[in-house]
Amino acid sequence: MNKMTNRNFPYILCLFLIISLSGAIVSSQEIVIGSLKAGECELTVESNEKWQTLRLRAYHPKYKGCHITRDDMLLALEEAFSKTDSPKIEGNYSSLFIGRLIDYPWLSQYLATTASRDPGWDSKRGKPAAIDINKYVSQVLFRKELIAQIEKPFAKGGYRIFGVTVEKVLVGGFREVPLYQGKIFSGKVPYDAQVWFRLKKN
Repeated sequence: MNKMTNRNFPYILCLFLIISLSGAIVSSQEIVIGSLKAGECELTVESNEKWQTLRLRAYHPKYKGCHITRDDMLLALEEAFSKTDSPKIEGNYSSLFIGRLIDYPWLSQYLATTASRDPGWDSKRGKPAAIDINKYVSQVLFRKELIAQIEKPFAKGGYRIFGVTVEKVLVGGFREVPLYQGKIFSGKVPYDAQVWFRLKKN
């Protein structure tokens, strides 16, 4: 058994080095474009050069949820898309991933309240009346009234939002919607998801 282990050691060592090196390569592809403090959290804009994607990351040092306001979100994006010194946004990026919607209570609240008033949403069953739930949430988050509030920073960088993609939608009561203080509607509504804004360069 020991002889087998000794004989295989060079191969195991080689495999370990390959895995370690590949991990270093992946991490080196993430470049921080800019960051700012947002309450107890840090909000960073990062780029992945290999996949030509962007990420807006909300990080809490104690691993709690973040409450990123619209103003902080827009400020972080505006600084990143307007930046002229390196590292900066350059190239042709296809999307911006913002993570979980509950880190942005104003977006979570918009989704929940819009669905609660929408005849296309079945609040008793907690699902859309006619279409897939991911498609439904994507359509709500791509409404002109919402996109108009956040598109200005993208335009400064020569981009526009041409779609929204979501997955892992969560459904529940209004008491689960972060920081919600309005009327408590009955039934279930979507309030969280992983969200990507799909980008196109002008």
